[in-house]
Amino acid sequence: MLTTEQKEALSKLSKATLVNFVAEVQGVDKLLDKKIERLLLQSDTPKLIKKLTSNLKGLRRRHAFVEYWRVSEFATELQYLADDIMSLYPEQADICLNLLELFLESSNSSLQRCEDNGEVAKTYRSAAESWLTVASKCYEQEKLSLPIDEQDILSQAWQQKIKTLIDENDYGFGHIYATKEALIEGVNQLLSESEIAGLIEDYEQYYESLFEQDSSESIKSLSTKRSYDHSRANHQEKLKTEVTLIGLVRALGNVALFEKVYLRIYPKDAMTSQQLNELLPFMLDHKAFDKAEYYLNEVWQNNSKQNKQEQLKRLDWLSEIYRLQGNSEAQMLTLNEAFELHASPQRLQSIMAIASPAQQAKLRKTAYKLAEQQESIVDAISLLLEINETILANQVAVTRHLDFNDIHYETLTRLLKDLPENTDLIKVIIYRSLIDDILDQGRSKAYGYAARYCKKLIAFNTSIGNTVESYSTLMTHQNYIKALYDKHGKKYSFWERVDD
Repeated sequence: MLTTEQKEALSKLSKATLVNFVAEVQGVDKLLDKKIERLLLQSDTPKLIKKLTSNLKGLRRRHAFVEYWRVSEFATELQYLADDIMSLYPEQADICLNLLELFLESSNSSLQRCEDNGEVAKTYRSAAESWLTVASKCYEQEKLSLPIDEQDILSQAWQQKIKTLIDENDYGFGHIYATKEALIEGVNQLLSESEIAGLIEDYEQYYESLFEQDSSESIKSLSTKRSYDHSRANHQEKLKTEVTLIGLVRALGNVALFEKVYLRIYPKDAMTSQQLNELLPFMLDHKAFDKAEYYLNEVWQNNSKQNKQEQLKRLDWLSEIYRLQGNSEAQMLTLNEAFELHASPQRLQSIMAIASPAQQAKLRKTAYKLAEQQESIVDAISLLLEINETILANQVAVTRHLDFNDIHYETLTRLLKDLPENTDLIKVIIYRSLIDDILDQGRSKAYGYAARYCKKLIAFNTSIGNTVESYSTLMTHQNYIKALYDKHGKKYSFWERVDD
């Protein structure tokens, strides 16, 4: 991507220089050739529009599968098309809008053809956002050109237009909703609150009709033995309509309506924590704190069956509500309750950040006691380090050094990065554990790492001192290396790396 300075420098070049450069690069790359071709067409707008129309119609007819190594190239081609369409805006907004709609019509086909459609979906999402921008201008222009008594007809037409786009761009439920998400999230850029409310009402009626249809088909199936395919299709249609409804109500920003629609889809007495996790952010964003607290205290509390993880999630939500309200006292109580359930360093940090000096002193004592109770050696050490009990953390690590053998290497390497100064004994224990794991498992590809860890031990031995007292109850460095050699002396490629 060129910087502003680079663009300014290019603008100072002569036309002949730029023309010669374009002539030289033509033929180097197919995508670039297409871009040059379209760039040339921009001097002849009618030809550009004709070419874009042809290419967009061709895009919808493509069926070839796009392997993952060609996805980036395909996404670039799509982006070129989108850029060329937008070059017509704002001078020819109507034509630009029609071309964007042709482009969006190909989204389902394009996404289905790609092995990895993330990059392609992003391009279509961007095009949908562009459509909203262009559509807003077109709608405003049409409003100005029509008398007041015809405004309602125009409004209905635009509601239907975006409804059609939302329904048509609905690729793969449970996958990437590319254009659908962008259109729903940005609908308030195009339509007024009353128009969005009208859309919501239409979808609510359609949603209800799906249940009536479901009931009717159940009766028919008793006599006709209809296949399962229809009921499955009806179920999928319900799910898609639910996503659309929730998205539109969220875009409208009406808390009461959002709650009403959400409860129609997810009855309160059967609401899961996952569904509550979708409901609560909306309420917090719109400062409906009382309602959010109600759902946490009355619904989540009753539905969660009191398992530990669900309790922690609920308390985290409550503490966030109190933080947003500026209620530090209630936040402190909630954080403390969560900390007692799960004494993690992160939770301790959150409490310490808002605690008074007296409260911090009390928390240190609590953290000290909880550290002794932790089954996980990593949690125990992390808690002690969080309250600056470095000496004690080293002692606990030495006492429980065998526990490190059961910790995954990623957890150990992550812990190493976070260890402060004066924790050499903890580092020695971790490096020894990593070395033992690699050699015991005979992972020859990792011998380079094990050798590097061994050299780290040599460096730590200098700072710790090679005495029994220095290593506490651990083996001294020399004794550890001797024991390692006795067990793995025939792993020559490892020892060669150590000696390098």
